[in-house]
Amino acid sequence: MSTTDLDDLLATVETVRQELHPGLDGDFLREVVRAEEANPDDDPAAVQAIERALKARLAQQGRR
Repeated sequence: MSTTDLDDLLATVETVRQELHPGLDGDFLREVVRAEEANPDDDPAAVQAIERALKARLAQQGRR
């Protein structure tokens, strides 16, 4: 995916997040999109990256 396409996708995801789910962590969603972009043909690697991002966010909030 080109940088422009990724930027456009991230902008769209952010717009939808703000409109429909403003309480959802925008940084986490960006990490999810980037994990999928970095591992387009490797679902297990993308899932691991997303799990790491989620665990980091929960740890920041004092949750496990």
